[in-house]
Amino acid sequence: MHKCIELECRDEWIAALEGVRYSFAHTWENNYAMSLTTGYRTYLYSFENKGVKIICPIAEREYNGYIDIVTPYGFSGFTGNDSNSEFQKHWSEFVKEKKYICGYITMNPYLQDDSYYRNEDAFRSTDLYFIDLRHSLTEMFENLDANRKKQIRDFRKAESNFIYDKEILTDFFLNNYESFLKRINASSANYFNRETLEAICRSENVFMVGTGRDIDIEAVYIFGYTPYAGDCLFNVAIPEGREFAPLLLWGGLKFLKKKKIPVVNLGGGLREDDSVALSKQRFGAYKLPFVNLKQVYDESIYKKLCNENNSDANDLSGYFPAYRKPKL
Repeated sequence: MHKCIELECRDEWIAALEGVRYSFAHTWENNYAMSLTTGYRTYLYSFENKGVKIICPIAEREYNGYIDIVTPYGFSGFTGNDSNSEFQKHWSEFVKEKKYICGYITMNPYLQDDSYYRNEDAFRSTDLYFIDLRHSLTEMFENLDANRKKQIRDFRKAESNFIYDKEILTDFFLNNYESFLKRINASSANYFNRETLEAICRSENVFMVGTGRDIDIEAVYIFGYTPYAGDCLFNVAIPEGREFAPLLLWGGLKFLKKKKIPVVNLGGGLREDDSVALSKQRFGAYKLPFVNLKQVYDESIYKKLCNENNSDANDLSGYFPAYRKPKL
């Protein structure tokens, strides 16, 4: 019924994805890459019972001798081939058997099934933005706002300067990633070591496109994809290359559409309707609520750890788990 498929079992991990819709964040490639930065024991949780299959990538974290769990970086969470109201009970039995203290599970709103979790465990943080690639390119263009239309109108001319060589693009990406993050004041969660970034770029289910003036690369866009969904993973540019982002994104949308992938996840903003979110709306994207599950499995130990950290164990609306909240 329950199975934990380790990263060492790549073929078994890939086989377990069959029969369910999944995102790039569910793939072995993404989770292996993320483990190179975190060092966490990472596995694919797989549940099968009476024809229902549910999966979710899990990473274990140690804290003062106890273990809590999270979904590795990306939009994954529980996804399956059918609804199952009994799964909540089975999941509760599993986490208690493993002696986990709590779990922070990020849900992909395009794939989530509300029957897999309790409503009281779900906390909405912001929205994620998706573009339906089943529309024609003409329809997608008409969904753009006026400024985006102006930027994309000369796409064919710009496309002639696009670079697709992964080796060249990877070199630019690695050399500019950290300085780009510092320039945009990105959160610490976005800092990955070189091994993780190289592994992502090497993945077969990753598409990279870059451009610039003359022969110099000034911007790169990176997309991960599965047969069910595409994801905008990274967009890195030097200051003078920022203007190329819309063109490169449109190039990625064309590639994913050609692969017959139905939808692409643009991600979200830091807050609802901030400048980042609004920039994605200008591409004609629709939004879905981004839900995080905050689940406490052992209340007594959870409260003990929170008390030791002078954190409020009863407040699940903020930083979770509260005992990991950084001290000022």
